[in-house]
Amino acid sequence: MDYGVLKQASQLVNPQRYEESAVQEAAKEIEHKLNSQFKKDKISARVIPGGSVAKGTWLPGLSDMDLFMAFDSEKYGDKSAQLSDFAGRVLKKAFRNIERLHGSRDYFAVKYGNFYVEFVPVLEIKKASEAKNITDFSPLHANWVRKKVSKNKKLQNEIRLAKQFFKAAGVYGAESYISGFSGHAIEILTIFCGGFVNLLRAAVKWDKKSVIDVEKKFKSKKNVFEMLNKSKLQSPIILIDPVEPERNALAALNKENFLKLKSTAKKFLAKPNIGFFKEKKFSIIDLVKEKGRRKLIIAEAKPDTGKVDVIGCRLLDTFKKIKLELEKNDFEILESGWHWPEHGAATFWFYFASKDLEKTKIHLGPPSGMKDAAAAFRKKWKKVFVKNGTFAVKLNRKYTKPEQLIKDLIKGDKSLKLEVWS
Repeated sequence: MDYGVLKQASQLVNPQRYEESAVQEAAKEIEHKLNSQFKKDKISARVIPGGSVAKGTWLPGLSDMDLFMAFDSEKYGDKSAQLSDFAGRVLKKAFRNIERLHGSRDYFAVKYGNFYVEFVPVLEIKKASEAKNITDFSPLHANWVRKKVSKNKKLQNEIRLAKQFFKAAGVYGAESYISGFSGHAIEILTIFCGGFVNLLRAAVKWDKKSVIDVEKKFKSKKNVFEMLNKSKLQSPIILIDPVEPERNALAALNKENFLKLKSTAKKFLAKPNIGFFKEKKFSIIDLVKEKGRRKLIIAEAKPDTGKVDVIGCRLLDTFKKIKLELEKNDFEILESGWHWPEHGAATFWFYFASKDLEKTKIHLGPPSGMKDAAAAFRKKWKKVFVKNGTFAVKLNRKYTKPEQLIKDLIKGDKSLKLEVWS
């Protein structure tokens, strides 16, 4: 292993002091503001840092921050269903433009300086059995990682290396529209494997339906498949959550991203390079430069605000719909993709051959020997002829240019606009 590359990558993945100060300062300001409001309203609750901020495993350029609004479980345990309402009233007094988002328990978001902050109401519990809602486990997840990292300080850097590697590989994120590895899953895997390189070595060897049980909560692999809900066992590999053993922390992972990680890990181990840690920046200019003689069509979507996962799924569905309709209408897509920087506009792009389709196409029917089917085909279509022993008919195409079809698909949707480079 070329440890010079890892040293270089470590400089890339660790935040500068000024960034750490900015994150800590923003978190403390928010904590102070909300804790003061809790005190004024005589509510037994406090703010707890969450996510990678709490664990100290966040990457440079952090723009999203999670904070838990932890309510006393003894006083509010029986009012678990109302926690979001309590939290909302406090937040409205402390901040402007608070947005309420729906989840297993509603949570909130606000733009604070350079950060997009999400506030998650939870019961402050000491053990998993006290949870009333799935969100109540979240602080326990953070505590588990923090304890492991505090025992082995090197793990903090190892986790950051792993996260950046997964990001650059395009497999980071458990959201439905990504179906990759969540930050928490990467933390668990890095801790379990004892470091970044060991994680990659293990990943190369992972087989379909491998089971990773960090805290050995189950007696055997068979026991896992007997005890866990089938809906949680659909991912290529199973990662038993160390805090919630009935949860597969990689349930969102799809086969494509699983194989992509294995392939990228194998390439890196064979020939380590700093390029494996650098995300390729998306640029429309680059798409235009790379088009060559091909036709490039770009559709830009400006989605409404709301829950990131919901918006992302909606955008992915739109992209898939456009792609499917293009294929149905005989347009050969040479290359395609989509990019969404979450809090901005999304870009769908497609490359096609520069030549348009013919105005007519041959639609094939049944072989001429199939009398009943042939009779039905002749009844349905006019000017039927036989081509190579098969009945056929010449039909006029509705679309000869892909942009014509896409324009019709997005007609009336003010959030989408189209650009074509021939």
